[in-house]
Amino acid sequence: MERPLRIIASSLALLCGLAMPAFPQEAPPPTSPGDALCETGIVEHLTLDDAQRSHCQRLWQRRIEESRQRSKAHVARIIEGNRLRRELEASLPPPPPPPVTVESFLGGDLAYGDVVVTDKGPRVFVGKAGEPASVEDFVALDSARSPHRGRAKPYDGAYPQAQRPQAAKPRITAPSQQERKP
Repeated sequence: MERPLRIIASSLALLCGLAMPAFPQEAPPPTSPGDALCETGIVEHLTLDDAQRSHCQRLWQRRIEESRQRSKAHVARIIEGNRLRRELEASLPPPPPPPVTVESFLGGDLAYGDVVVTDKGPRVFVGKAGEPASVEDFVALDSARSPHRGRAKPYDGAYPQAQRPQAAKPRITAPSQQERKP
């Protein structure tokens, strides 16, 4: 029973496949009755004389040359499109770097008091060295939990403005012995 079902199934597939419309072929339709003899599927079943065979060879060579020309034109269009795309990409400014956040340092090996610089300013790690870091383990330099709070200065950003050079303060020397005596 299984074998006849396979035969029926394969027969149905064959019949359904024949009932479907054929896909269009790449070759253009024949332009003359002599060209119809040169189509694939027909040539295999016919015996052609020398004149018909040479006609078919010229027709096939012409079709091959047309196909080569179409391929060259297609490749030239692709190359030109790629060149234009590369020029456009080169003319665009580079994308901005991703922001540096505290999350960037969560997987790192940090010790208590380590300072990391993020896009929101410097942060101090106040967590324990053996435990995984969390966002709450990073505090500002002037925070009460920061070990650096006494030495903290205001943060001017990653690129602070250049300071004007200040004139050197005159050095005050200690008065000599004569100057000290009244």
